[in-house]
Amino acid sequence: MIFDPSSFTNDVLVGDGFFDFFNNIKKMNIQLPEEPEPTIFEIRFDKLFDGATIEKSDEVEDIFSLDVKNGCKLSNDDNILISAYDEAINKYSTLEGKAVYVSHSLIYLHDNKYYPINKLTMLFVTKSKLIANNIPNCIIADKWDIDTTANVEIAHQKRDFITAYSSDNSLLLIDGPFLAGDGLAVFRGIIKERFIDHGIVPIFIVKNSNTSIVVDGVTELKGQYNSDLHWSNKILKAGQRTRFFKYTDKYNEDNSKMFCYMKFYDKASPIRIEIPTAIYLKYLPSIKSFLDIIYYTILEQGNMINPQARPIAVAEMFARETLNLVNFNKDMKNSQLTPTMNENRGMDYEN
Repeated sequence: MIFDPSSFTNDVLVGDGFFDFFNNIKKMNIQLPEEPEPTIFEIRFDKLFDGATIEKSDEVEDIFSLDVKNGCKLSNDDNILISAYDEAINKYSTLEGKAVYVSHSLIYLHDNKYYPINKLTMLFVTKSKLIANNIPNCIIADKWDIDTTANVEIAHQKRDFITAYSSDNSLLLIDGPFLAGDGLAVFRGIIKERFIDHGIVPIFIVKNSNTSIVVDGVTELKGQYNSDLHWSNKILKAGQRTRFFKYTDKYNEDNSKMFCYMKFYDKASPIRIEIPTAIYLKYLPSIKSFLDIIYYTILEQGNMINPQARPIAVAEMFARETLNLVNFNKDMKNSQLTPTMNENRGMDYEN
């Protein structure tokens, strides 16, 4: 896909069988809760997996300063197409399983204007084959628990959506990790075929991670810090980043990423930047500029409590708003799914 602002339409797409989902749920003797809690999509990646390696990059320093002026200039350069992805998710826990309603959101920033594409999808996850037999396209949780199964499916939807709608020759900021828990690498298969071959630079931005892969994997840091965030927060000042590190899975060298930590405000926790190793190596001369863009867009967003790159924050806004286009709560109120106790109280404690 090649982005063309002159012919762009602000599309809201729906997944296959989207509206049939309501009818299939209503046919079942199941009752969904009226109100969900918005759920953060996360497949955790908090430790160095068995046999994985962690190496320092060839950079000569441990700490580097970011250039906000350069980031501002590049962010406003019409020759650089910046895009961003985020999603919004509502989950409904029931005794029979879990219903999930997702808005995938991709925006393009061009000439100081945002161009959005959104796609709404639904799924139902259960361990019951009896339930699954009566809900077409229902997902059986036979490999992971229900929450992980749902999140893996959302991750694959995320990959397919980005593959279909990301524009050639763009910088693509993605909320969430490149590699996730259980060795899940949903983007691995499209690094070359989609990203490298089409000039797309995906950079993954991870917040609030308790990972310890640096402090566990680098000899001189072992036992010194509680987590990578503890370490990076200790050594970084606002407007700085750490050196890059390389993570490689011993079972599959394609599961490899370069990552660093960046700090934007003195009193805010650092965030992790992940770049697939093949992308990092191809665009090595431009990596500094990409990081300056991220730094500037976070300062531009101006949220000291929850720092986020502004294009991703805008994508998240569109994701949350488009969830309201379909009155999912009203339709689910008329179904017969049985809510769990926490859902009846308006709570969903899952992560």
